[in-house]
Amino acid sequence: MPQSALLLGSGFVAMPTVQVLSDAGVQVTVACRTLASAQKLAGNFTNTKAVSLDVNDTSALEDAIAKHDVIISLIPYTYHIAVVKAAIKAKKHVVTTSYVSPAMQALDEEVKAAGITVMNEIGVSRNGLDFTAQFADDSSLILGYKFSWSSRGVLLALKNDVKYLENGKNIHVRGEDLMGTAKPYHTGFLGFSFVAYGNRDSTGYRERYNIPEAQTVMRGSLRYAGFPELIKVLVDIGFLSEEEQNFLKEPIAWKEATKKILGASSSSENDLVWAISSKTTFKSTDEKNRLVAGLKWRK
Repeated sequence: MPQSALLLGSGFVAMPTVQVLSDAGVQVTVACRTLASAQKLAGNFTNTKAVSLDVNDTSALEDAIAKHDVIISLIPYTYHIAVVKAAIKAKKHVVTTSYVSPAMQALDEEVKAAGITVMNEIGVSRNGLDFTAQFADDSSLILGYKFSWSSRGVLLALKNDVKYLENGKNIHVRGEDLMGTAKPYHTGFLGFSFVAYGNRDSTGYRERYNIPEAQTVMRGSLRYAGFPELIKVLVDIGFLSEEEQNFLKEPIAWKEATKKILGASSSSENDLVWAISSKTTFKSTDEKNRLVAGLKWRK
């Protein structure tokens, strides 16, 4: 009897997952709250079917999990706990791409008692080594980055505080200062120009990986050179604010949205550039011209 996998979610990272499983002969069930979204994904592959599933419905979630050999949770991390609890009950294995949260860590003993495996932070870290998915063609994009998962998640993650161990000392970097800490990182591939910066809290990895002798432990992200500077400008001018803006609820021209976010006197290029310059700093005139040009990708 072929193995079966329940794939929760139908976002950006779901398609390659289904492709790999389908090609391997695994029976895949794509489950999404919106049936049409699941059908759109499942329809591209053999051995694959779509179902509608609301993970907030505990009974329905438990029933779906019980029918499969392994559960792959690609939904927002806040729902993983409900998924793992249902998997513990059904004694089914779970795979996620998310970090091990305190709530997830708290389930460790229950997972072991159930005799199942729950694997988190699997694959290439979305914010860590995902430069390997950023092909050379992507370096010509505004951010030098091709979104392979939630664009909102990518950008908001750049505001997280960072903690790591350096020469035996705990280092803490505030989210708003993170992009300013990026440094050149040489991979050995001469055709690539990368920079690196810290990624969330790395202080627990010395214990988790049983490397007590390590004096420096940092989980980091690699990006093409120029990425941190543009992100810093976006943070400084308020583009990554999570505060709801009523004017964004309706279609609006890019320059008009920029004007409102900046509080500029008009949407003319001169007034927008002046407003941007009043809210952030640039290392040089060349850098200012490059970054301002990046902000003009939409008219």
